[in-house]
Amino acid sequence: MDYQIILLPNDNYWEWVRACRDYVMTYGPNLTMDPGVAARYMAPQQVVTFPNAPSAYVQSDDMVRWLDESYPGVRVDPVATDTPAGLEAEFRDRIAAHDRYGQKRRPFYLVWPTDYPVVTQIFGANPQIYSRYGVPAHEGLDIRALTNTNVCACFDGEVYEVHKNPKDHAYGIHVRIRHRDGYRTVYGHLARALVSVGEEVREGQLIGKADSTGASAGAHLHLTLKQDGATARAETDYPKDIIDPTPFMVWPENRVRKSAKSAVWVAERCLLGACGRVGGSLQEEDFACIQSARLDAMLLPMEEDEKAAARLRAINPAMLIAVTLSQDFSGAPVSPEGFVQAIRPHLARWAVAGVVHFQVHTNPNLLRQGWRRTWQSGSEFAGWFSQVIRALREIVPGARFGFPGLAPGDTVSGQRADSLDFLLAAENAAQEADWLGANCFWTEPAGALTLQGVGLLEEYRRLFPDKVLLVTEFGNASQGVDPTEKARQYLDFHSAAGRIQNVGAAFGYALSSSGGNPGLAWRAEGESTSRLAERLGQRSV
Repeated sequence: MDYQIILLPNDNYWEWVRACRDYVMTYGPNLTMDPGVAARYMAPQQVVTFPNAPSAYVQSDDMVRWLDESYPGVRVDPVATDTPAGLEAEFRDRIAAHDRYGQKRRPFYLVWPTDYPVVTQIFGANPQIYSRYGVPAHEGLDIRALTNTNVCACFDGEVYEVHKNPKDHAYGIHVRIRHRDGYRTVYGHLARALVSVGEEVREGQLIGKADSTGASAGAHLHLTLKQDGATARAETDYPKDIIDPTPFMVWPENRVRKSAKSAVWVAERCLLGACGRVGGSLQEEDFACIQSARLDAMLLPMEEDEKAAARLRAINPAMLIAVTLSQDFSGAPVSPEGFVQAIRPHLARWAVAGVVHFQVHTNPNLLRQGWRRTWQSGSEFAGWFSQVIRALREIVPGARFGFPGLAPGDTVSGQRADSLDFLLAAENAAQEADWLGANCFWTEPAGALTLQGVGLLEEYRRLFPDKVLLVTEFGNASQGVDPTEKARQYLDFHSAAGRIQNVGAAFGYALSSSGGNPGLAWRAEGESTSRLAERLGQRSV
């Protein structure tokens, strides 16, 4: 929802740009003079803000109508002005009122109802799921809200229903409020309601505590908006007068975020690194690759000899070294206690070697890594993970424990759970972690800036705006790509990842492999060094 782009007239473009300066410094939107670019930017989650001046755009004298006809569903924020000075004044008023889109001047709006400024499922998503329930697609907004955190009223009104049974309704425990002009809001999946039928409430008033009651896979708030008669007037394709709440939402840019404290990232830039040798310890040729590529960071398996840390710091004294803690999940279920007991000696020796960053397991949405064996879902993994890191923090209090990278992609029957669904179901544990891992892979000819590349990182940042991200694995999975081309893609990916706020490091997968992996290994078996590493080393640092 916070993907904003400002569309400006072509004539006197730089005067319009100067008018936007303070607003851009405050909220960080992008700028363009191309209506098509604006309408496609991060669709469908963007807002297009523009001066709605007659004859300002060659495409149409009515840009609101043009956008609606050319790109149905795009959300617009027209500003009634035909001069840069008028736009600057409007933006100045918005900044002063902490009202990014000027919604609070409208007769009806919706203030943010939780402590977390993150939408986890947009209105109209997943029609294949919701059509079976008699609605075209997702009939509201899912908004982050951890268990027993605050849920507040979005606007003044009167409570007309409080449903207290957690099991006999899809919304579980929920509250319904009637507002002015026939608007009504529904707040679903609560742990408990804190208001009564007939009670008058004010916007921002606490009305309940969040949970996952009803038809829900994890704690969050489901917000539905209705307007009396909307279905009969054909103003919505949804039954029961349901309309999209998104255009009414006031983004909470002036509220204190309540998410878990992030790990401090002292480097203040995205480090370029690599994963160690798969299936064995680093070889002399691998250390040569690390030096040739001038790497800033390494992610090692816990079985690696801890003496490697000294070798790495001899190459680069500022080298970030992280270690993945894991064990065999391909057989019997692994309890949190059993996991901690198994990895404890490795944790201790790496801590003595000065390592503080640890990824706890990897790819838990894969069958061979515990899915359907130790946990059935992301929410079950969250419980397992939380028990593990609480125990590990007692063993090494100063360490930073990361939520593991997931195998990216949709569900593959019997092999992989959908990565984003798994992440959302496990979000309580992700919030509890000190940092988040993300795995990003792509294939030729798409390149690095794809949904599974930088696009996946942008989605992680949207879902967890305050967390440090580490790209725990990245690479081009295609075989036979020329090392020069692959190096270019890797540098493009690293550069783009570094422009995303608070991405701490990106680890290419992997330096080498004892089993051989021609699609991903930087160095083929028998090579004394790596052309890929040499090309990466030519970058400016």
